[in-house]
Amino acid sequence: MLSFFDIFNIGFGPSSSHTVVPMRAARRFAEHLAASCELARTASVKVELFGSLGHTGRGHGSDTAVILGLEGEDPETVDVDAIAGRVAAVAASAKVTLAGKAVDLLPAQAIIFHKKERMPLHPNGMRFTAFAPDGAPVVERMYYSVGGGFVIGADGVPLTDGDAPPTPPYPFSTGAGLLEICANTGLSMSTVMLENERAVRSEADVKASVLRVWQAMEGSIKRGCEREGILPGGLKVRRRAAGLHRKLRSAERGNADPLIIMDWVNLFALAVNEENAAGGLVVTAPTNGAAGVIPAVIQYYRRFTPNADDEGTIRFLLTAAAIAILYKENASISCVMQNARRRAAGDDGRIGVCIRPTPPERVS
Repeated sequence: MLSFFDIFNIGFGPSSSHTVVPMRAARRFAEHLAASCELARTASVKVELFGSLGHTGRGHGSDTAVILGLEGEDPETVDVDAIAGRVAAVAASAKVTLAGKAVDLLPAQAIIFHKKERMPLHPNGMRFTAFAPDGAPVVERMYYSVGGGFVIGADGVPLTDGDAPPTPPYPFSTGAGLLEICANTGLSMSTVMLENERAVRSEADVKASVLRVWQAMEGSIKRGCEREGILPGGLKVRRRAAGLHRKLRSAERGNADPLIIMDWVNLFALAVNEENAAGGLVVTAPTNGAAGVIPAVIQYYRRFTPNADDEGTIRFLLTAAAIAILYKENASISCVMQNARRRAAGDDGRIGVCIRPTPPERVS
């Protein structure tokens, strides 16, 4: 079944479907070329994006994610402050480095956004093709982005690294099943999740890794409350969190209004959302678009609740992951969101076939 670490992934904005997954897929394609010895025959690469990736991928930075992934970057560890310079260098040289080898890739021509063509398995498809010096195709691979940072291959099988993890002691895929486990064992939801995670790693490792996720969330709140300026894109949206932070700090002195706490919670969420929109480091919760809510709630707990501690933070995040697993096991957020957009635009047709993304590519 799904893990806490499948739900909460550290990555960069603005979209888990449009930036995190294309980077993972591109990196996997480059690794495949190197492992299959086809890299020596590769002179150039082409990347095609379909569905929502084709419609809004340019605005979401999918082309940027593809370039970084081909050069071996990972969403969790990429230096977000260096991204603009690296992408500019690739555009200027028309070269991208795959596993140490420079091959041709002019982003304006080699990264193609298909707005009308649909893929059969899932609307959000990506086709990577490597070409020999004479233009003959060397390798072609298809990947799909099914929401929340989940990657599957052309056959619909989720991409995983290494052997399948052992079966957890308390598997569940429905709310009723989870409640039944809690009733029969007397365990809380957070403890059920902890016991399941312990099937793969030690309890100390689980708790340390969960806290690392929180630290990434807390970092996005801090950066969002400090940075000013205009957010990327053509709408010229100005960052608001830093200004609101200053106002709240001033208004908090001597303010007895209990509702000011809600202003702080809203600020925390806004700060994360602005960092996500700026392409900063955030945590999918369970998507980048929803990345601000859970950090805001935890920050409220840690700032305004007496005796708040790391243990409470861990229990909250484990419980949140248990609830998120129920959604991930039974729906594709990607398709749900796209179908809603289509209906809002007056199109009653579904955008494609939704598949259950289990289990996803894992993040170590």
